Amino acid sequence: MAHKREPGSLYVVATPIGNLGDVTLRALEIFKEVDLILCESAKETRSLLSRLEIVTPVLALYKDSSESPYSSILEQLAAGKSMALVSDAGTPGVSDPGSQMVRTAREKGFRIVPVPGASALTALLSVSGFQVNPTYFLGFLSEKPSKKHRELERASEIDGLVVFYESVHKLPRLYPMLVELFPETEVLVGRELTKTFEEVLYYANPRDLLAKPPNAKGEFVFLLNHRKKTLKGNSDSTDM
Repeated sequence: MAHKREPGSLYVVATPIGNLGDVTLRALEIFKEVDLILCESAKETRSLLSRLEIVTPVLALYKDSSESPYSSILEQLAAGKSMALVSDAGTPGVSDPGSQMVRTAREKGFRIVPVPGASALTALLSVSGFQVNPTYFLGFLSEKPSKKHRELERASEIDGLVVFYESVHKLPRLYPMLVELFPETEVLVGRELTKTFEEVLYYANPRDLLAKPPNAKGEFVFLLNHRKKTLKGNSDSTDM
């Protein structure tokens, strides 16, 4: 179905997390139709748009500057301009910048339109084989080891799936924490999802992960099957 641009709207658009083929037809239409694309990094977004043969202007929101472009953006939205908001990869606002722009636009009464697409979170959940209700998403864990330990300690009290992202250089400190706090929990690791060297690795418990860790390169998402009761029968939901 063809997209009809709504004047004065902000489209929050997911972009591929690795495989260019994951861009949606709707995202392509919106990129071509909007007046401006708000982005995390102008360089990264221009590279993506170039491969998609799209020439819509871009504006980086997250420069190292105390000056905010929001007032100018709001003025343009008020004048009837439509805009797309993207991050470097994935969905804006989901462990990526974007929340502040959305909140600011909503407070001013502008229409916010979600345009879903690729996500490391949902990609790993889809191939887990685990009952996914409930799922607790922690985003990126804290930089400081002590704070990270507290976050995981709180998560260990959860009855359900625990999902989080972690930077590759922090993995050596992460694994012992998982052994300590989730000793009998199944672990699924997604590395470089949708990319050339994609891996989805299953471990019966964190000790196995510590004994044979994945290649420490790329981007990682972790899924802990911390359900305290084994569910029997088919309890999959078809609501979403």
